[in-house]
Amino acid sequence: MSATTLLNLESLMRTANGNSGDISVSNVTEIAVDVNCTGKQGTSPTLQIIVYRKDVLGNYFSLYDSGAVSVSGATGGAPVQIARSIGPGCTTTEELGATIRLNWVIGGSATPGAQFSASIQGK
Repeated sequence: MSATTLLNLESLMRTANGNSGDISVSNVTEIAVDVNCTGKQGTSPTLQIIVYRKDVLGNYFSLYDSGAVSVSGATGGAPVQIARSIGPGCTTTEELGATIRLNWVIGGSATPGAQFSASIQGK
């Protein structure tokens, strides 16, 4: 079975928390989440990635939480990468349900930011 691209966020400097909006995963049983951070701003910037599953009542439940990852080394060196597979038999064995959402949280001080791209592929 070939992979299907479900989300492709371009690389931008993000200085505020945000999310991808709802993503349908009803036709896949597993996903690969890849985040590539190549730039930063501010003091001690961090990036936290959370994947949520949405229930039939519209409530969101955390499937994966990277925790706050330092992105201080993202400029001039190797990119800071976060990768996770989610689904039965994957690194995170949670069921996906029908809808997910990717959230990001920017931390740090002095106007912190993280330049990152994100993709989700499903199969």
